Amino acid sequence: MIGSLKNKFEHFKISEKGGKELSTTLPKLPSSKDLDESTIYKYRYNYGVNLGALFVLEPWIFSKETVCTVDGKEYDCEFDAISHQLKKHSAKDVAKMLSDHYKKYIDRIDWDWLSKDAHITALRIPIGYWHVEDGKHLDSLPFAPLKNVYELARPWQQLAGLISTAKEHNIGVLIDLHGLPGGANCDSHSGLKNGEAEFFHKEKYMTKVYKEILPAIITTMTLKNENIIGIQVVNEACFANNPKGQKFYYSEAINIIEKLQPGLPVVISDGWWPQQWADWVKEKKFSETVVIDSHVYRCFSDSDRSKDANTIIKDLINTVNFPRADADYTVGEFSGVLDGQTWNRTSSDRDSTVQKYVQAQVDVFSHVASWGWFFWTLQFEYGDGGEWGLAPMMQKGNLPKRPHGHDLKIDKRKIDSIIQEHKVYWDGKGKKFEHWRFEDGINMAVDDMIAFRTFDNSLIGRWHSWKSQRRAEYISAKKDSEFMWEWDQGYWRGLDEFNKY
Repeated sequence: MIGSLKNKFEHFKISEKGGKELSTTLPKLPSSKDLDESTIYKYRYNYGVNLGALFVLEPWIFSKETVCTVDGKEYDCEFDAISHQLKKHSAKDVAKMLSDHYKKYIDRIDWDWLSKDAHITALRIPIGYWHVEDGKHLDSLPFAPLKNVYELARPWQQLAGLISTAKEHNIGVLIDLHGLPGGANCDSHSGLKNGEAEFFHKEKYMTKVYKEILPAIITTMTLKNENIIGIQVVNEACFANNPKGQKFYYSEAINIIEKLQPGLPVVISDGWWPQQWADWVKEKKFSETVVIDSHVYRCFSDSDRSKDANTIIKDLINTVNFPRADADYTVGEFSGVLDGQTWNRTSSDRDSTVQKYVQAQVDVFSHVASWGWFFWTLQFEYGDGGEWGLAPMMQKGNLPKRPHGHDLKIDKRKIDSIIQEHKVYWDGKGKKFEHWRFEDGINMAVDDMIAFRTFDNSLIGRWHSWKSQRRAEYISAKKDSEFMWEWDQGYWRGLDEFNKY
């Protein structure tokens, strides 16, 4: 009874708070002539990959090589696996199992292939709160009994080295706080499987993360590395009609990160309802700093299992429909996998259908996910992962590779033609226009795109945030007007026309 009353009280406290607006001012964007690599890392469109099971262990990816298998039994969450290992081995020996896995995984990364062949822009690296500063912040949290193991395994040192090596290859890193105390969902990848997603219902957990753990990540890792492209403060939050806990935590996390490192992108979960969070970031004026992460899988729900592959492919344009005008999105996870029931309903050749499916996903993402995508995943203990693996999907031509080079050659006659087309369309539909604003908009977009291409042939990403800030700069220089819609149309037209390979 006491525990029940305590939970109700914590729910009440959270509901009385709620999302406050951004309390800091974003740093001004550099001009296109002065664009620096740090800015491009944080804004460019990503062709990325996840490092699944490097730090947050998942036995379906790595089992025997890690601590996940004990006396022939496989444990599907990290806490249980390590706890059982400690019944047989010393903390020092279990820590060595972990550190050996971290090192082997990182040593196996083919950096030349990633950067020069696959031409990947960024890695999404899932970590648990228990890894931060080698378990330093575990007091009062569920992983506290295992603190000594992480002190000895030293995952934070391995992560630092990984980020540094990625920088040498012009690859960015998204630090994904994948495992939260109590869990943002009920799955075992939160580190501990307890049948309930408790994190957003326990203020003590949320407070510990935004007041202590996130600042530790910022001060020890992100401030030191210009190739950190952002910090993801949650992975796959549960769907909620009235997400009071999420709004409270996101608001606090966003504000503390912006205070410590203004301009660092903060990634939140779409909670399987993209429009809900687009509306929220817009309302709270978070849309210039927040990216919403949506995971696209078509192999888990009964609805998808009941469809054939070609129907799923055809429906992608409608089912992946992020409101790009309201917020920035990324697809933090997707794959080429469809369920066996779907394949039983599909008569077309599997290899060609998988290729069609993956290519269709990426094509849809290119129109609505402004921060790009991260394929799940890079490495497996055995084999290449098949339709879950980056390498086979790249090698079969299913996933696109970014072209090399850095020159963006735009025919000025094409720009002039677009400007003329705009004038002809609107002339005669009103007494007065300011077509020069349309011209300014498209030319400004082109200048920005040329600047992005000079660094590793990058494309502009985070379109909503980037355009919003450029718009504010433009108004400051040339004053506001009822015809700013012409500048808006010009900038968007430039992105749609030229911001692609």
